[in-house]
Amino acid sequence: MNYSRIFFLLFFITGTAAAQFIDRIHFFPETTYVSPFAADGHAHRVNVENILFTKNVRASMGGLFPIFNLDLFGTATQAAISGSIHFELNPYGQAHVISNDYYVDFVTLTTPLAEQYFVQTIAGHTSHHLSDNWYERLKLTSAIRYSRDYVKIFLVREAGVNDQFYAGADYAYIYTVNGLRTSKRWILQAGGKLPLVELYTTVVLYAAVDCKVYQKADFAATNTIQIGVMTPMQKGKILRISYQFRTGLDERGQFYPQHRMLNTIGFAIEL
Repeated sequence: MNYSRIFFLLFFITGTAAAQFIDRIHFFPETTYVSPFAADGHAHRVNVENILFTKNVRASMGGLFPIFNLDLFGTATQAAISGSIHFELNPYGQAHVISNDYYVDFVTLTTPLAEQYFVQTIAGHTSHHLSDNWYERLKLTSAIRYSRDYVKIFLVREAGVNDQFYAGADYAYIYTVNGLRTSKRWILQAGGKLPLVELYTTVVLYAAVDCKVYQKADFAATNTIQIGVMTPMQKGKILRISYQFRTGLDERGQFYPQHRMLNTIGFAIEL
């Protein structure tokens, strides 16, 4: 048996297959298939909101970064990573930075199904923390250890950055509160955004909604209505200036199971 011929044949086949595979990968695409969910309070973006009737501010820093498009069987699946930190602060009180919520999506796979329709699958982790021990000293709450490792799947229809509908579910395969695992692991989510009227050449008035239903809270919901104006920026970025009305379960893990109602005005930059 001529092992050298077998080796070179295998080397040739492997090299050819690898070359074809690499040829199907397009690294660092400039655009994403699906834009951030505008009314989702924990979408990955840069965001600042002033909470009306209080001194508090909600803010976040983060974004979604496409890594590559992989063309298989005539369909180009997009892989991305994303992450953000969400925090709330009282700039005038004793407890300045109240809470930090960290979200990291290790992988986001977005696959086109048909024109304007996509399936988005996400695997990630979140943990929520009190940032200032004054909140405990003032006996407003007690710090807990809160973390979730989750997978999400969404069906998304998107015809543009202001024309979107989505529905899906979030399943926490590891969900712990103070070291104890919980069996109520599902979050159901749906929402969307629609253009209302073009105010100027590149300025659009839009409306957006988002609803999350939590199994952990006996299917209580967090509902958000947003209305605002949007304009494109340089390098594909989007600027939104909007009003939000949010009511229902407090999404900050440190304040579960409290409910609250918020009216905010702010801006967001979608990367």
